[in-house]
Amino acid sequence: MVKKEILTIENNGPVGYLISNVLKKHYAVTRTFSCAEAMKELQSNNETDLIILDIPNDKSDNYKLLQHISTSAVLGTIRTVVISNSDDPSLKHKTAELGVSLFLTKPFDPVYLSDKVRELVNVYSNKGTRKRRIPFNLNIF
Repeated sequence: MVKKEILTIENNGPVGYLISNVLKKHYAVTRTFSCAEAMKELQSNNETDLIILDIPNDKSDNYKLLQHISTSAVLGTIRTVVISNSDDPSLKHKTAELGVSLFLTKPFDPVYLSDKVRELVNVYSNKGTRKRRIPFNLNIF
């Protein structure tokens, strides 16, 4: 069975390492440290099932990437999880409007994250079939 693919965008090394280690037993996890790396990965890998990204505020590049993902015909079907240092209600509201499936505030419970990721990629998957996306050019910055 093919493992579901998760892309993480987290510039904090220890947090990214934690997320990757918690999820790698059951999923193929690709770690990126910036939007630029994430964009390259999204362009080259058309099988990403879930994106986990750190968003510090609504002015960050990661927030702009989330906006693009949510409005993209190509990427819009990918579920997203936001992990943030901010517990600002307006940021939570803005990300919810963009279709974020889960918003967690740091520090977060890794077991809870794992359970929610399992729910997001399995319950909402298309009966185990993987949707193929056509290659595209992601130039949003």
